[in-house]
Amino acid sequence: MKNTLKYSSLLLMLVTTNALAELIPDWLEQIKVHGFATQGLIFTTDNNFYGHSDRGSADFTELGINANAQVLPKVRLAGQLLSRHAGNMDDGSLRVDYALLDINLIASSQGNLGIYLGRIKTPLGLYNETRDIGHTRASVFTQQAIYFDKVRDLTMSADGVHLYGQYFLPNGTLLLQAGIGYALPDNNVEQTYLGQNWQGKLEANKPALVGRIMYEHDGGRWVYALSGASLELDFNAGANDLINSGKLAIDYTILSTQFNGEKWQLTAEGAIQKSNFIGIEGPFTDADAKPLSLTFEAKYRFTPKWQAFVRSETFYLDKKDRYGRSATQSLQQLSDSLYGGQLPVPPAYNRYSQAWIFGGRWDINNNLMAAADYHIIKGGAILSGMDNDMNETKKYWDMFAVSLSYRF
Repeated sequence: MKNTLKYSSLLLMLVTTNALAELIPDWLEQIKVHGFATQGLIFTTDNNFYGHSDRGSADFTELGINANAQVLPKVRLAGQLLSRHAGNMDDGSLRVDYALLDINLIASSQGNLGIYLGRIKTPLGLYNETRDIGHTRASVFTQQAIYFDKVRDLTMSADGVHLYGQYFLPNGTLLLQAGIGYALPDNNVEQTYLGQNWQGKLEANKPALVGRIMYEHDGGRWVYALSGASLELDFNAGANDLINSGKLAIDYTILSTQFNGEKWQLTAEGAIQKSNFIGIEGPFTDADAKPLSLTFEAKYRFTPKWQAFVRSETFYLDKKDRYGRSATQSLQQLSDSLYGGQLPVPPAYNRYSQAWIFGGRWDINNNLMAAADYHIIKGGAILSGMDNDMNETKKYWDMFAVSLSYRF
């Protein structure tokens, strides 16, 4: 079913495009093309974030080009190619970030209803769909406690179908989007959830459910959103793997609210997650973690070109064991009894992260923007094992990051 849904959607897009080209020879003239690029520099006192940042890293580069065309009054084609270099987590290879057919089924003075087919950006929280574009971020990075870069590809886009719509109310607008699609897990997802990249493979063989309901009041002065995803991944163990084949079930829910004033923007988001390891034994036997994330950001715009922000971020890998003591003790006992103490047990502080971030940005002109952040962090839960030996991380660490972004 996975390949059927994926290739049917792509085939429908190709057939529709070919038919439209025959009917409207000049539709290509309506294509609108945009692009963006970001280059960052990162320095950390300890630990690594996007490359060897403990000695300074330039391994943070984002390049993207997107295009869309209104080929018929109710039919739009859109897509984006993306290249992203992020330390050992991303090597900069070119990928299809999204490629979709957008059909507007109903349009009236009270709202509209439409459908997306193809590879679709996942509607999670307030920032997930635009987080790769530097100009859409208040800071160099999006909130890591909510939008985890170390499992980015699991939540960014999926191959499937979505229904979307908006309804105009007397004092605001109600927006809905929901659908199914096959997630695109990569080695970062396996490293994060299974502790390392095993010989076997973690893949999505069952469509995930995603959705978001959002209300924008008074022209967007207040924004409220509830979004979530439910997915299941299969792990097929290799012959030499120390863990069994099984399933990983993840449920993720985000509650978001935002105030947009003339000078101030206040944003708060909270997320709860449930991660179940089914049949994957070894260090994950009977694992049933319930992560909790909380962020609050206050942003102030001094002038049209200058703005500054302060943000707090908190993430616990298990809200019932916030500082990881029980989990670490259990893993150590498991290592001693089953592996003769040879299974490394990461320190408890890698199971949580608490951070204060201060920063700002300068919109040099309509196309060019510079940003800078300073992070004061306790814990290592936002760190990736692709860039760090998780047994050797430091509990207290600071990070300074700057970036330059261009768009056209």
